[in-house]
Amino acid sequence: MDVIRELVAERMQQEIPPVVERDPIMEEPPSPQRFNRVQIITGMRRCGKTFYLFQIMAGLLRSGVPRNRMLYFDFSDDRLPQERDGFRAIDAVLDEYWRQVPQARTEGAYLFLDEVQDCPSWQSSCRRVAENERVTLCVTGSSSKVSSEEIATNFRGRSHTHEMLPLSFAEYLRFHQDALPDAADACVGHVQADAASPRERTALEGLFDRYLVTGGFPGIQGDSAPTRIEVLQGYVRDVVARDVADRLSRPSIPLANQMALLILRNTSCEMSVNGIMQTLKDAGNTIGWERTSQMAQLFRQAYLYFEVFEYSRELLPGTGNPSKLYAIDPGLALAVSRASQEDVGKRLETAVYLELRRRLAGTRTDSITSYTEPGTRGRKVDFLVGEAYAGEGQPSQPYELLQVSVSIESQRTRRREVESLDAAMQRTRLSHGSIVTLREEQDIDTKNGTVSVVPAWKWFLKRP
Repeated sequence: MDVIRELVAERMQQEIPPVVERDPIMEEPPSPQRFNRVQIITGMRRCGKTFYLFQIMAGLLRSGVPRNRMLYFDFSDDRLPQERDGFRAIDAVLDEYWRQVPQARTEGAYLFLDEVQDCPSWQSSCRRVAENERVTLCVTGSSSKVSSEEIATNFRGRSHTHEMLPLSFAEYLRFHQDALPDAADACVGHVQADAASPRERTALEGLFDRYLVTGGFPGIQGDSAPTRIEVLQGYVRDVVARDVADRLSRPSIPLANQMALLILRNTSCEMSVNGIMQTLKDAGNTIGWERTSQMAQLFRQAYLYFEVFEYSRELLPGTGNPSKLYAIDPGLALAVSRASQEDVGKRLETAVYLELRRRLAGTRTDSITSYTEPGTRGRKVDFLVGEAYAGEGQPSQPYELLQVSVSIESQRTRRREVESLDAAMQRTRLSHGSIVTLREEQDIDTKNGTVSVVPAWKWFLKRP
């Protein structure tokens, strides 16, 4: 097919574009072999998956892998024929690649297949290629069609899924090096945060304030505020139309859009399916629990938001308590919020959750939870980090307690946050807790240990 031949030739002739390095979310790809695991990179649309593939390709090129042993192909290209009448896009593209570079088939190739969810047959094609060809196969997907449930069903343990989030604060600084003092480059590393000079500290505080406004989607870095807001709102509409409404038996884009805005505007708030349903009903919609639950699940699978449950040793955490919802990005949450709504505290807490999620990639489900002290006072801790079970039915202890507050200058706020941490420290037998704030920094001794108050920019850069 002429169009396939032209598209493959075009991709092979294209140079790898320059990239701003992202932190690795996967190990270096193995050498091409049969039965290599399929490496699957998932995440919300526009969060940087494509350029992460280019980053991997650039690394392979530097290590001596010939360019013609690497194929990058974007399956969202509208010139690609639709799959029908036995035509399978991935098979056709790879057959053409083998024709153009026959030695890649015999000696091994690195295949980077982008936006594979646009090919209905992507799972069976990728599994067959990984089993029968000498390849290293990396694919990306953005929608609920590339959810962990569907991957587990179709790949039967022969894949490894990696989650890509928008930019961390450290990555954000790499995109904005020109805004840093000349000597501040060292502070971008994780371990040098304590060495920041007063001038560097001021610059980093200002950049973190901007990070909470702009967020971490790579494509809007450097845009003006009106452009950034319009583009981010477009990202949400894209998720609604392509990842949610398309998968509903009775699609309703206006209803799905209302739910998306409701979730994003309530980032870092407790909300249940019943609560979402009732709010939509109050707005004049006709919707039941099942449909609300289905749409919420599709938005989760499309990475628009995440859920955090209450800490529990039960095998089904979160039962009896509404979960907390966190948007995929603080800048996205701000872009769709009402003009009268600008809650820095919620966006700070959202950013902290996303950073914890990055740091705990590869750990078991629900290793980030919230914690409420048993009893009538119900003192809360925003994040309790650790696993409820170590395995073989033996409980393990959590290892970090974390509060988030814009400021604790108010005595009332200070007392509430410190007492909540101290009570949780006693209950969990931990001797340390942390409060992430925008500016303040100090250590506070309590009955059960020490509470460290840490400015956000430093906490984000100084990884454990």
